[in-house]
Amino acid sequence: MKNIYIIFVLVMGIIISGCSSTGTRNFEASRNEHSTNDRMSYFSKYGYPSPDGRRGTEVPYLQATSHIKGKRTFLNRYSESKILNFYKDLDTEGFGDNSYYWRWYFSVDERDYSRSINKTLVSSYNSRASSVLTLSGNRWVRKKVPANPVGNLKKLIVLERGKSGVITYLLVSGTNGEYLVKGEYAVRVVLGLSKNNIGEKVKVYRAKGGDSTYSEKAALSNPWLLPSGFLAIEKKGKTYHVYGGGYGHGVGMSQYGAYDLAKNYGYSHKKILGCYYTDVSLRNMYRLDGVGKTIRVGITTNGHRSLDHSTVTLTSHSKATLTNSWMNMKLNPRDNVKIVSDGRKKIIYVNGKKRAETVQGVKYKSNDNKVIVTSLKRGHRKTSYPVYRGTMEIKLSPTNSKAVRMINEVNMEDYLLQVLPSEMPESFGLEALKAQAVAARTYALNDYFNSRFKKEGFHVIDDTRSQMYNNVDENPTSTRAIKETYGEVMLYNGKPVDAKYYSTSSGYGAAAHNIW
Repeated sequence: MKNIYIIFVLVMGIIISGCSSTGTRNFEASRNEHSTNDRMSYFSKYGYPSPDGRRGTEVPYLQATSHIKGKRTFLNRYSESKILNFYKDLDTEGFGDNSYYWRWYFSVDERDYSRSINKTLVSSYNSRASSVLTLSGNRWVRKKVPANPVGNLKKLIVLERGKSGVITYLLVSGTNGEYLVKGEYAVRVVLGLSKNNIGEKVKVYRAKGGDSTYSEKAALSNPWLLPSGFLAIEKKGKTYHVYGGGYGHGVGMSQYGAYDLAKNYGYSHKKILGCYYTDVSLRNMYRLDGVGKTIRVGITTNGHRSLDHSTVTLTSHSKATLTNSWMNMKLNPRDNVKIVSDGRKKIIYVNGKKRAETVQGVKYKSNDNKVIVTSLKRGHRKTSYPVYRGTMEIKLSPTNSKAVRMINEVNMEDYLLQVLPSEMPESFGLEALKAQAVAARTYALNDYFNSRFKKEGFHVIDDTRSQMYNNVDENPTSTRAIKETYGEVMLYNGKPVDAKYYSTSSGYGAAAHNIW
């Protein structure tokens, strides 16, 4: 992979305007430059020391935003009891409240939650040690979380929130000890409801904005990860009631918000982007220095469990070739290629017959630019197996001698043809999909420049660690959205932004530095 250097450029592209008034309502990206109260802290109120350590680095274009109709007051103006009422209020309307995850709720017995949290605290610490701190004397310290760390759960208290309402620190107190859970993702894990941990069936109910009550049918049963970190906790007797809103981390563009703004308020894709990304400009990425037209995508196994494939099988409807520095194998339409590793080299079979052995990686390319991977299953309905454009490289795994890896090298716009349908429904309409296309293209370009997966030999991966890729069928509206935004990316100070996006807002979007 060639080295890429970003040259700082003066961007003369189109400046995306902030959201303007639509009727009597106004939705604008809220700026934090002059804010002196970016977080709401309750450590002193409850008599606990504040934790040491670095807070997240502010990202100028990923600021907190208000999505509430008719007002822009952030939750740092609210008391904790009012925040609870805010998440309880099903009449609250905002941009994106057409999602069933606008509001959600569940209740759980104290004994069951004790059983679960004793396990999730340990697993969260083992996964990321910095996410769970232990109260030792009058300090929060990082130390190994023992088995049964909480004992009997006594209380769950929010000790800090971002001004958007997202929980940044949660106190977990029990008969065996007190712990501080750091970060919205860790909070969602620790408060998760996996049946293996909790022992009982717990249902999560949900509601759109303006609904009179929660859905009768549960949206989720025993999710191991809560829908979001925008929530409040109420204990009555021996039962915890959790009220929340939104789905996802809450940073950047709300996809349901984009849908609502486009469909019901007539916003263009540029205006939508201006609502969620602060002070960015648009420019054609292919006019930037150091940008190629192809991107390399790591392809995972079924269920996106691993990069290591025990077997890869390929075919094509046209003639194809399988090549490396010494091999140029010509293949006929519908020839079935199977590639496995014997621990030292790849063994290649064609139509069941052994044809070659090689240590080097090989590239499969078809004349019609489409590779059918018959060893994979995704969510497609129109085809039995996923079809990839570009070339497919197969090489030995660096971590498993009996496995091989697949890397799809594909034109960036063709990559997006298989990202967009996997990330946003066609029913969201053209302008929302155009906003998604620009966000997805920018997100990929940011990864391209930052070389997140350089050691693995690719730029992006085909799951949520980057963006979902080729997981469902393509559709004409998504294809049109990509073509009509050809090359468009968002820049801040001449560089591609980290164009985060998520499903559903709770009424407010979080600043990136309050999440990561």
